[in-house]
Amino acid sequence: MKPKSKHRSLNFPFYVTKRLGFSKKKYWAIRAGGILLAFFLAGVVCTILKPGSFGTFFHELFRGCFDFSDISTVIDLLVTFSLLLLIAITLTPAFKMKFWNIGAEGQILVGCLAAAGIARFNPDLPNALVLILALLGAQVASTIWTIIPAIFKALFNTNETLFTLMMNYIATVLSAMMISLWVKNGSMAFGVLSNGIFPSILDNTGTLAVILAIVIFIGMYFYIKMGKHGYEVSIVGESRDTAAYVGINANKVMLRTMAVSGVLFGTIGWLIVCGVNQSFNATIVGGKGFTGVLIAWLGHFEPLEIALFSFLSAVMDQGTRTAASAVNISSTQFSAICTGVFFFVIIACEFFSRYQIKMHHKEKTEVESL
Repeated sequence: MKPKSKHRSLNFPFYVTKRLGFSKKKYWAIRAGGILLAFFLAGVVCTILKPGSFGTFFHELFRGCFDFSDISTVIDLLVTFSLLLLIAITLTPAFKMKFWNIGAEGQILVGCLAAAGIARFNPDLPNALVLILALLGAQVASTIWTIIPAIFKALFNTNETLFTLMMNYIATVLSAMMISLWVKNGSMAFGVLSNGIFPSILDNTGTLAVILAIVIFIGMYFYIKMGKHGYEVSIVGESRDTAAYVGINANKVMLRTMAVSGVLFGTIGWLIVCGVNQSFNATIVGGKGFTGVLIAWLGHFEPLEIALFSFLSAVMDQGTRTAASAVNISSTQFSAICTGVFFFVIIACEFFSRYQIKMHHKEKTEVESL
């Protein structure tokens, strides 16, 4: 008979357990505290980089977002908020269905590419017609790009997370290649588009994008919360077996949901190219697709919570850029650091609101095994 051997136990002095009976009031109190802590830590980072700038940081952060004497500042904040909100709410149906679409960055970028190409190479057509053609082109391109991983998932049960992530890089390279073919001066970016431009409202071309974003968000709210398709998405997300039992074709729902997402991602790309930036380059989405994934998850796929975190993320992004410029540090890098701190703290709050750390009363040192 094989002799017994002794091994050191892997027990730690503490362990993690799920919280039970945790009230919503306490949950939101932790979240609120985390939000305040995130902004405080951003001020600390600014002070480390530029000693004595703590007060200036918060003053400039507020001025950079809520300076109503300069209405363009507020509109710029609303534009950033609207784009993040649209991306996160567009990702939500797929996430509720447990189809983990991490490809929003590339899906939007392909829509941007199609819209930019149509707007740039049809200068003689009426402006309204160019806008319509650019919108349709962006929607078709993004829908095709978005539905490809869904088809592979339905036919071959591929991993949609890796598939959609991979397609982000393909979209970036495809966009860079097309720009190099279209723009011969080596700048790797379109100049200001000569056509396909939104009409200016309140001297800011982003205003119409904000209005359209509100309309789309309201439509998506009813689609997710009250529509038949939203109900089917929830059933598929809870259990495919249950969906099959009640007569719901899970693959059909998945393909339809991703097609709807593709149309909306194309619309977002059109808004970015023809309404907000009025130009095009391979990095025009600027990481907002990945940020939208975080916002959708932190918002628990609930539209109103998603709106809250979209707004806070927009404030952090735009406010820290203004503060960085005021204290003479790199605005892009500083904003990225602060945004990262923001999401790290909020995710940590999510963990501690759902779980708690407890200490072992008795330490077990070793166990016997055969």
